[in-house]
Amino acid sequence: MGPLEVWEGGERLSLGGPQQRTLLAVLLLNANSVVSADRLIDELWGQGAPPSARGLLKGCVAMLRRALGVGRDERLLTRSPGYLLQVGPGECDLDRVEELAGAATTRSASEADQAAALLREALSYWRGPALDGLEAEVCRAEAARLDELRLALLEERIAVELRMGRFAELVTELQPLVRKHPLRERMWAQLMLALHGCDRRADALAVYQRVRRSLVSELGVEPSAGLRQAHRLVLVGADPAPERKPVRRAVPAQLPSAVRGFTGREAELAELGRLLTASESPGTDIAVVSGTAGVGKTALVLRWSHLVRERFPDGQLYADLGGHGPDEPVRPGATLAAFLGALGLGEREIPRDPAERAARFRTEVAGRRILIVLDNAASAGQIRPLLPGASSCAVLVTSRDSMAGLVALHGARRLGLGRLPRSDAVTLLRVLIGDRADADPRSTAALAELCARLPLALRVVSELAAAHPDGTLAELVDVLGAPQDRLELLEAGDYPHASVRTGLSWSYRRLPPEAARVFRLAGRQAGAELDVRTTAAIAGLSVREARRALDVLARANLVDAVAPGRYVMHGLLRDYAVCQAGDEPYHAAATLGLLPTAAHRPPTGYRPPGLTVVPVSTGENGD
Repeated sequence: MGPLEVWEGGERLSLGGPQQRTLLAVLLLNANSVVSADRLIDELWGQGAPPSARGLLKGCVAMLRRALGVGRDERLLTRSPGYLLQVGPGECDLDRVEELAGAATTRSASEADQAAALLREALSYWRGPALDGLEAEVCRAEAARLDELRLALLEERIAVELRMGRFAELVTELQPLVRKHPLRERMWAQLMLALHGCDRRADALAVYQRVRRSLVSELGVEPSAGLRQAHRLVLVGADPAPERKPVRRAVPAQLPSAVRGFTGREAELAELGRLLTASESPGTDIAVVSGTAGVGKTALVLRWSHLVRERFPDGQLYADLGGHGPDEPVRPGATLAAFLGALGLGEREIPRDPAERAARFRTEVAGRRILIVLDNAASAGQIRPLLPGASSCAVLVTSRDSMAGLVALHGARRLGLGRLPRSDAVTLLRVLIGDRADADPRSTAALAELCARLPLALRVVSELAAAHPDGTLAELVDVLGAPQDRLELLEAGDYPHASVRTGLSWSYRRLPPEAARVFRLAGRQAGAELDVRTTAAIAGLSVREARRALDVLARANLVDAVAPGRYVMHGLLRDYAVCQAGDEPYHAAATLGLLPTAAHRPPTGYRPPGLTVVPVSTGENGD
């Protein structure tokens, strides 16, 4: 929107020479999409590209990365067959202009002052000719488009202010504009209406005669329909500021029903409220609720959302993104299409291109107070296109992943949801089971622990109790006490979302192979805690590799970090890991190296085939 500039913390960054600036411009114009190396070479050098162009391009990329001051994996990414520049919502001035312009179009006649303010703000982003100084063909073409966009927004702002009756100011503004842009017939029509509004009908009619003679003599065409309509309005003395018809906006209400018998979580509900209202900087408030399978993330978010829905009078949007389930995660483009439809767009109004859909979505929600719930997300990449640019909206995300990228790049705040406290788990069983739980508090408490205090498992076990009304809770405790049977019993019919084992399997299947192997072996370690060095020994990994695998498991909420280098795995996770491990052996040679530490003995009865003692390195990089 002028000379290409990048600002960080109030300071303008030095981007280097013309080639780096052109490279950045091309990547920005294709933000969040891969641009091939061949196309970049063509844009930078055209037909005169030297034989060493690919090497030169790599050099330009390296210099641009240094100029931006970000790492290789943070912003400017190498993606076959070229490069991709990651740009978040609101980071590019063009995105903000489009959002403001879209928000202005949704204002009704009574909100004309707001529409004018939004359009003025959009126009303020221009600091001169678009992409000034960049000569690549794609830059010239985009510059022409952006300059046309500026004139169109200017004309629309003038049209809004005509309806507000600001005739005298507009006459002063329009007279130099029509001289600068003599072929913009809409501007001529607006000047005529502004003069008419100032009771200068003769001047308005003289303007029409002048522009008509010019069009006929120079172009051989008659004035456009809009200019002729303005002429008729002046002739008959009609009101130059007709009221705009109000636009009816759809108000979506997509929240699923809250979970019956929701118990506890008062602190977490209060924390969600703080996370989504504590920001003092501009931008969308985003909260991520992460936790292991079955811990009640969706139930918590829906409970909070229903409690505060009146704070979002423009609607609530909800999508299950399928991040952990039997099918592939839902693509952002499909979610955007559904959201745009819920916001009132017809099928033909929804762009085909996913990036255009994301921009249109940000436009539609700009200035509106909407709650967006993105449930069961797979990754930060799945979330980014769904983020609004408007600070008036709030976004709630649930995921088994920690969403570190969303926190780092978009300022999301994370709420790690742990298992229910013992008292709340017992209370939930009492709510669901009833008098039988009150009559046998010891068995109820034992059931809560056998279910690892996970709400999903607690609800399934309450259904087991209901299905056997003549049995006792003590008998149910005995049945669930056998680890090999526990996961099989904690299933509710053929509904996969109510199966503890199925829920855990969806997390396990998305692990990288090395982390999956460590998960299987970790389930067989004796003792309540895992530590990095023991895990390294039984898996035959270096300490660094073991730490990396455990960090992956922690991000997937398949283990909990309790201290640097130390982790825990609740009982149901351990049961599942053992089932997956089968007869998979420990790393034989390394296991004997653990014998000097009493807390790290191998499982009872384990006999490695070899008796070579291998010391465990104490260095961070040890093998």
